[in-house]
Amino acid sequence: MFKIFIDTTERENRQVILYKDAEILDKVTGPIDIVTEIKKLLEKHNLTVKDISEFKANPGPGSFTGIKIGITISNVLNWALGKKTISELQQPEYGGEPNITQPKN
Repeated sequence: MFKIFIDTTERENRQVILYKDAEILDKVTGPIDIVTEIKKLLEKHNLTVKDISEFKANPGPGSFTGIKIGITISNVLNWALGKKTISELQQPEYGGEPNITQPKN
């Protein structure tokens, strides 16, 4: 059984981890594009999204926008592939109100 774990709680250290049963099969870390890296991992291991039994994201706390991105990707894939119903989808755990600041140039 294959699963993909998405962690976008840190802006510059995102992760996509491919599990086979309970063991890590492959992992990509860094300032990555999550969807692109999922596609690359699937291609590398000759898998399709239908082979993944569950997509799961780190619900937080962490980067407000990052958490929203990870949860959204995970939820869309789980729902669109019929793996979870709307009521089973993950909810973010922000750990507080968002602290939105302008990026530093």
